Amino acid sequence: MNTLSDFYRLWGRQLFHEFHTICHFYSLPLKPPIFSITDSRTEYGSWWPENREIRISSFLIRNHSWDVTIQVLKHEIAHQICSEIFQDIREGHGGKFVKACNTLGLQENFRHSKGDLPERIDRPKKENISHKIIEKIRKLLALAESSNDHEARLAMETAGRLLKKYNIQTVEKETEKNYVYAIINRKKKRIEGYQRRIIQILTQFFYVRALCSSLYDPLNNQTYKTFEIFGKKENVEIAEYCYHFLEQKLSFLWQCRHRDFKGNKRFAKKSYYFGLLQGFHDTLLEQEGITRKSRQSGVVPSLTSSELILANDRELDMFIKERYPRLTKRSGTGSMILKDVFDTGVDAGRDMVFHRALRANTGNLGNLLE
Repeated sequence: MNTLSDFYRLWGRQLFHEFHTICHFYSLPLKPPIFSITDSRTEYGSWWPENREIRISSFLIRNHSWDVTIQVLKHEIAHQICSEIFQDIREGHGGKFVKACNTLGLQENFRHSKGDLPERIDRPKKENISHKIIEKIRKLLALAESSNDHEARLAMETAGRLLKKYNIQTVEKETEKNYVYAIINRKKKRIEGYQRRIIQILTQFFYVRALCSSLYDPLNNQTYKTFEIFGKKENVEIAEYCYHFLEQKLSFLWQCRHRDFKGNKRFAKKSYYFGLLQGFHDTLLEQEGITRKSRQSGVVPSLTSSELILANDRELDMFIKERYPRLTKRSGTGSMILKDVFDTGVDAGRDMVFHRALRANTGNLGNLLE
């Protein structure tokens, strides 16, 4: 069993690794400092230029996502940049410190000397037209709980139209973007193909972008594969909810039908999952006035409303690039499926609708999701 001192050593080693990764991402000519873990509950991080030492609180590490710890680490690296690159040893958070924060793509919430550690995507404090539209979408998704298939599908279609209207209005009015990201962490070492397919659906229809990443778990000393969803706060909140709904729904429907399929259950499960998602995807396409066949043939525009709007969102591109300045794209590999099981899943997937309302604060900024 690891002792507290063992954890401190492991966390210090991980901070050393994160430091090198950050320097590589942002092309920083910094030498690694000494890393120390403290027991402070009032000072989450500090930079000591005399000793070339960065101190990080164990209280921070134990009680927050590692992504929050990385943001605090970036704050201290910004001070190191001021000391060792800008040759400014004065205390404070002035212009050079702001320049260093910009270099690191540090979130605004973490640029101050003291402040709240943002874990969740907070709802806007002031009621406005955009937020009222999102509240209507929440209520419509709640209506999908109805046992009346027609009523449930109508509610889902109306929610889709309102989401589209909200995003078009935002573009036309050029309102403040206020971008955020949410981390979906299933605490697994690999990402399954069906999970990637869910993310593809979210990016195609829910006005968000996403990428695969990884996140260290300091309490288990493990690194897990994750998804990160980027976009406006309301869109990220809805997309995150939809991800969890779809993953739970696939499992539920498989448990209801798995005895109907013969042969290799692993292949059958994968085929059924992909079929369900294809059917759900086709339904969303039809709501856009697009059929799968016409989309593939190029008879109609191949981009959905979500894809069209995000294609020209340069500010979102910049927001993602600030967080991941050295992004690389990788194409997915093909997957073997059982056609008859897949087709059965497609039929069932066309009838999938949301079965519970969005919670008020489902969004998450770096917090581990259970």
